[in-house]
Amino acid sequence: MINRTEDLKSIIFAIFYIAIVFFTGMYGYALIEGWSLTDSFFMTVITISTVGYGTPRDLSPAGKVFTSLLIFSSITLGVYAISKITGFIVEGKLSQTLKRRKMLKELVKMRNHYIVVGAGTIGLSIARMLSERGLKVILVDNDPERVEYIEELSNDFTCFKGDAVNEEVLKQIGVDHAKGLITTLPVDADNVFVVLTARQLNPSLEIIAKANEVESIKKLEYAGASKVLPILEIGARRMVNLILNPSIEGFLDTLVESGDIQLYFEQVSVPEEFPPEGIELGKLRIPQETGLIVIAVHDNDSGRSIFNPGASTLIKSGQSLMVLGKKEQIEKLRHLLQD
Repeated sequence: MINRTEDLKSIIFAIFYIAIVFFTGMYGYALIEGWSLTDSFFMTVITISTVGYGTPRDLSPAGKVFTSLLIFSSITLGVYAISKITGFIVEGKLSQTLKRRKMLKELVKMRNHYIVVGAGTIGLSIARMLSERGLKVILVDNDPERVEYIEELSNDFTCFKGDAVNEEVLKQIGVDHAKGLITTLPVDADNVFVVLTARQLNPSLEIIAKANEVESIKKLEYAGASKVLPILEIGARRMVNLILNPSIEGFLDTLVESGDIQLYFEQVSVPEEFPPEGIELGKLRIPQETGLIVIAVHDNDSGRSIFNPGASTLIKSGQSLMVLGKKEQIEKLRHLLQD
């Protein structure tokens, strides 16, 4: 974008200098030859354009020298301006085409990535948070100016221009190989189309949808969303908790938002290779080995959770551990469960 801005400045300067040459020629003929402004204008036009049309009157020696300098200046600046304008148009489109083609090739190879639909305030924040956790993220939006702005703003994730309501766009960004999709579009009808199409293309995809209206929750669930979040209702609930339980909410904000602590509340799946008979939670020694706090044990099949699990709680494949800790501690847990 910076190079494009510099090219645009070069074009403006070139046009400015051509205008200076034009007015210099016009008033130069008027002064040197004593011509009227009309004749001087005509002579300047045919000289700068190099059409070879006859002169209005005979030129004096000084006029011939002036004309030669005017032709040389106009040709030099004209070629420069035309090259800059042509380069600005052709190279810009070419570079965008090549960049998009390269991106599409990379997207075909991408696996287990996360797709965020809608590059508004919420979508951009989600893409950043996922990227901060070291995950592969594609942020898709149909506003070219918004996409260009975000590309300048961050290189931590892929930003793709396209309408995710379109099935072909979802295929291009690899929805069939993605691990999860979050749709945050401002219109619930569009979110429904995205969820419905994504679910058809990838039945096992984890889909989180933003509901702008409470009435749209059921529609998004019927379309295939794994979870639906009514943003306005959540915001209202959060405000109530802030006024009634300010200390608790402040503590949760510290856990989630503090840039110094960087603690994450994460769900870690127990791998399929885990011993089928299971292992007691106490024997895994998770706090001692990783430093994590185990908040709950979630059964993926029944959807039930055991909060504050005891040491005798049996951990098996098909379950997930809800833990609180740093990113590197969570990675240690993943390795511990695999070993």
